[in-house]
Amino acid sequence: RGRNLPCLRSSSFLGRRAVNRRRFLNLGLAGAGLIGAELAGAGSAAQGLSGAGSVAQELSGAGSVGQEPSGSGSVGQDPGDTPVEFDVLARFAPQGLYGRVAAVGDLIPRGSQPRSNLDPLPSSRVRERLERGMAALLGPKPWRSLFSSADTVAIKINGLASGHLSPRKELVWAIVEGLRSAGVSDGRIIIWERTTRELQRSGFPLQTSAAGVRAYGTDALRGGGYAATFETFGSVGSLVSRIVSNYATALINVGVLKDHDLAGLSAGMKNLYGLIHNPNRYHDNACDPFVAEVAALPSVRRTLRLTVVDATIAQAQGGPAYVPEWIWPCNRILLGLDPVACDRVAWDTIEKERAGRGLPSLTEAKREPTWIQTAAGYGLGRAEDIDLREV
Repeated sequence: RGRNLPCLRSSSFLGRRAVNRRRFLNLGLAGAGLIGAELAGAGSAAQGLSGAGSVAQELSGAGSVGQEPSGSGSVGQDPGDTPVEFDVLARFAPQGLYGRVAAVGDLIPRGSQPRSNLDPLPSSRVRERLERGMAALLGPKPWRSLFSSADTVAIKINGLASGHLSPRKELVWAIVEGLRSAGVSDGRIIIWERTTRELQRSGFPLQTSAAGVRAYGTDALRGGGYAATFETFGSVGSLVSRIVSNYATALINVGVLKDHDLAGLSAGMKNLYGLIHNPNRYHDNACDPFVAEVAALPSVRRTLRLTVVDATIAQAQGGPAYVPEWIWPCNRILLGLDPVACDRVAWDTIEKERAGRGLPSLTEAKREPTWIQTAAGYGLGRAEDIDLREV
C-alpha cells in the first residue's frame, strides 16, 4: 500500500484482463469540485436546453463544449503516466468504505402490495428511509460529504421497463432533496436516460429549463448527444454521453434489482451501459468482462460517486423486461460508494429469491454474473468481505 506503481495504459491493455488493483484505485471518481472547470449556474453559459422549444440547443459548461474532459482516453491514445485522482473511495478508505453497503428496509407500508414501481409509496417515508441509509453509509451530513454547490450532478436512471421496473419517482426525488441539502441548485441537477422517451415513460417529463431540475435523454443533445472521441478500457471502446463526459462533475447511478437474460443480473454497474452509444456490442459471455470495463471507462471513474439500487420491488426471472409473475416485494434500497459491493449484495439477494421459488441458480442457468469478480480484480471495489449495514 502506498507504493508508486505503473499507470494503466488504455491502448496497451486492450483485450487484457490483468490489471494492477492498487494503481487502479488512483484512477477516477473525482471528489466534489475537483475535476474540470466549474459549470456555470442557471442563466449563464451553462444554462443549455433552456426551453421545451430548444431541445437541439447544446448544454455548454465553461470552456467545455466539444472539449474532452481531463483523464478521458481515445482509441489509439495512451494516457501515459498521468494519474487521475480516485478521490471518493480514497478519501473514505480509512473509514472502510471499500465493501460497505447500506441496505435500507421498511419502505413499503404494512398492508400495501405494490406490483410495480408505478404503484406509489409515501414520499415522506421513502425520504426518511433514504436519509437513514445514507447516514449509516457515511455518517452525519452524508450528502455534504459527497457533493457541494460547485457540482453538476447527473442522476442516471434505468428506463427500460417503462416505469414498472424503473427507479421509483419517490426515490429519485428523495435523492434530489439530498443534493439540495448539500447546496446543489436545481439547475445543476440532471435526471437522465439514454432517450427522452424512456425518461418520460418512467414518470419524468421533459424539463430543459435551468429554472428547475432538468430531465432529458442523451438524444436531446445536439448531434446525437455522444462525445466525438472514443473512451477505452480493455476490450471496450465507446462514445460516452456528453451529459457525463462534458457536463457532469458527479454521477449518481440509480438502477433497479432484476434478473437479466444475458448478464444474469441488472442492478448497479449494468445500468452504466446506458452511458455508451454501442451497448449491444457487449453482451457476449454473460457480459464478462464488458460490464466491468464499461464501469472502468475514464468518464465513469471521474464522476461516479454513489450507487443506488431500487429493490423496493425486484424481479427474479425474465428480465430485463417487466414480467409481473416474477416480481416480489424485496422492500429494500441498496446504497454504496463501492459499485462492486452493491452488485455483490444484489446478486446474493436475487439468488435467495430464485432458490425460494425453485429456480436454478444463475450459475446453473449459465448466466453467472462473473463480471462482478472481474470488476473487483480491476480495483473498482470489493466482491468479498462485504460490510453490510442493515437499516
